[in-house]
Amino acid sequence: MNTVTTKNCPYDLCADTLKKGSIFGALSASAIDYLVERGKLTHLDDGELLFEDGDKGDSFYIIITGALCYYQDNDMDTSFIRRVTFGQALGYVSMISLSPRNGYAKALGDTVILEVDYNVFGEFHDHFAFDFGILILNLSRDMARNIQVLSRTLANAGISVDLSKPEY
Repeated sequence: MNTVTTKNCPYDLCADTLKKGSIFGALSASAIDYLVERGKLTHLDDGELLFEDGDKGDSFYIIITGALCYYQDNDMDTSFIRRVTFGQALGYVSMISLSPRNGYAKALGDTVILEVDYNVFGEFHDHFAFDFGILILNLSRDMARNIQVLSRTLANAGISVDLSKPEY
């Protein structure tokens, strides 16, 4: 895992390009530039681990290029949960729920991510209130799409979940 700067990043970090990703969509150019400048850009090699199950969930990641594969272990096996690609986010649920990571993520190919920690997230709210609302909407849409996929997967597998149990 190597830190990347905006000056040495070989990928296009201009707002017009990043706006094509779902998380950056409809944000102003100055808001996108702020996130890129204040967030942490990191390059991961193929198969490199980004975070592990139980790690502190104090940030989320937006894929700039490449992909992350997200997995969860259960009692007897490892389950592939989803693949996260350009402009999508991973880790937002842990950050907003103030909970540790629930699974682990590995890079699929050369991958560059933008990490937005809770400090940058809060500062973004203070400096770009309107764009913050759009960012929350974009993150919520991304989360809703994932919930839809997961619910279809559960239904297709014939799995019922009892939400009245305390562990949910």
